[in-house]
Amino acid sequence: MKGDLIMNTSNPLSERDTAGKNAGWTGLFGNLILTLVKFAIGYFSNSIAVIADAFNNLTDCISSVITIFGFSIAGRKEDRVHPYGHGRIEYICGFTISIFILITAVSVGKDSIKRLIHPETIHFSTAIILILLMSVLIKLIMAWLVNRTNKTISSPALKAVRNDNLSDALVTAVTLSGILIAPFTSFPVDALLGLLVSLSVLWSGLTSFAENFALLLGKGADSETEQKVRQMLLDYPLIRSVETIALHDYGPEEKFAFIKVTFQSSPHTPEASGTLDQIKLRLRSELHIEATLYWDLADKKALRKEPAI
Repeated sequence: MKGDLIMNTSNPLSERDTAGKNAGWTGLFGNLILTLVKFAIGYFSNSIAVIADAFNNLTDCISSVITIFGFSIAGRKEDRVHPYGHGRIEYICGFTISIFILITAVSVGKDSIKRLIHPETIHFSTAIILILLMSVLIKLIMAWLVNRTNKTISSPALKAVRNDNLSDALVTAVTLSGILIAPFTSFPVDALLGLLVSLSVLWSGLTSFAENFALLLGKGADSETEQKVRQMLLDYPLIRSVETIALHDYGPEEKFAFIKVTFQSSPHTPEASGTLDQIKLRLRSELHIEATLYWDLADKKALRKEPAI
């Protein structure tokens, strides 16, 4: 096996880190307001569904703090102790957030089941309805802001935050529906919806837990990334085929790949050398992948000359 080794020359990615932290601060501020307001509404209206929604927003506050912390650490340069950077801190943060989400889901589900067994009267007013409507609007605005930020940095973490905000908007809308229906039935609709909220949060927590656990264990390239790499290489006439892609993930923007290829012609000419350099540059700039290209010793076209790269 013969190939070329590329040294890591990644930058601290300050633009991405700043954008991520700003999104975290925005989320913290918005969710903190929603948490305090919903706890007050839930307490005075005696609504377990509203309190469940408040706990969900409290979890989002914690998630925002961890997001800020994660982007702050992830932006540090590599050092002797961490030669591949600090990018995996985002996966650790995501894993921690998922545990908080699971704890919240279990707590809210337990309270909802108690309310189903022992129903209580719900008190509400026009002010409560308006505040919950405002909550839905705030969550939709937060989702839009995060999505706009993520268009520039393509962060899986911020994509999850956006989806979480959209989910919260839906949950609050369902909670509001329960409050509006409650006066017209003796069935504890509020408790049932609180249970549905807990199940929604539980599913979100389990999904996040599984995804981040897989990343921490050392997940390889997903099908989308692999397809992008293959397509990028096959855009060049020099590359006949891409045999294998072995990806080592040290964070969302710190990845190393060992790519086995076959050639249409010898890779040892000056023109081919320039093409290979261009391929590696594109992989680094567009996909944040430091690539090592290698080929089989049985590839006669690759052995026409001694390696010049």
